Amino acid sequence: MATSIWLYVPNLIGYARIVFAMYALSISLRSPVLCIVLYFASFVCDELDGRFARLLNQTSTLGAVIDMVTDRMATTGLLLILAVLYPDLLLLFLALIFLDIFSHWFQMYATLLVGAVTHKDTASASWLVRKYYQHRFFMGFCCVCCEVLYLAAYGLAFPGPRSWRVLSGVGLTLPPQLTQLLPGLQLVAGPQGVSVLAVLALIALPGSIIKQICNWAQLRASATVLVAHDMRKRA
Repeated sequence: MATSIWLYVPNLIGYARIVFAMYALSISLRSPVLCIVLYFASFVCDELDGRFARLLNQTSTLGAVIDMVTDRMATTGLLLILAVLYPDLLLLFLALIFLDIFSHWFQMYATLLVGAVTHKDTASASWLVRKYYQHRFFMGFCCVCCEVLYLAAYGLAFPGPRSWRVLSGVGLTLPPQLTQLLPGLQLVAGPQGVSVLAVLALIALPGSIIKQICNWAQLRASATVLVAHDMRKRA
C-alpha cells in the first residue's frame, strides 16, 4: 500500500522542524544556549528533509510548502527576538522581515503563474536570481550565513554565550579610540580573548549581505512578472 503523503519521511522531518523552531523561540528569552541548540536542530532538519525527499522519491507539494513556510516563520521569529534584544535596531529587523517574506511570496506566486513547480525553479527575469537558484551550493552557503549571523547576534545579547572565547590569553588590547567609538566592542574582544560568536558573525556577514541583495533582486524580478501578467490580461 502506498505511503500516505502526510507520513512521507521528509514531511515527518518537516513537522519535527516546526516543533524545534517553535520551542526554541518560546524559550529564547530565558534559555539562550538551549534555544541555539534547538534552532540549529531545526535548521539541520531543513537540510535533511530535502535529502530524504530525493533519496526516497518522496517529493510532494505539501512538503515544498511546509519547507518554505517554515523557513519564513522561523526566520521571522528569530528576527523578532533580535528586535526585542536590540530595540535600537528595530527598523533594520523589520526591514529584513518584510524583505524576506515579500521576496519569497512574490517569487512563489510568479513561478506559479509561469507554470514552475517551486519558488526555486529558475525561470526568473533576473540573471542574479537564476544564478542564485541554479548554484545550490552557493544558495545554501548564503542561507547558512544568514542563520549563523542571526544566531550569533542573538547569542551575543547574553553574557553566557558571549563569554565563549577564542584566542584567550593573547593579551589583546583594543585601541582606546575604537572602544570609545564602539563601546560594545569591549564585550566581545579584549585581554580575555575574542568572542566565538563575534568571529562567526563577521565570517557570516558577507554571505548574509549577498542573500539580502538576492532577495531584493528576486522581489523586483517577481514583481515584473506579475505586472507583465496583468498587462497581458488587459491586452
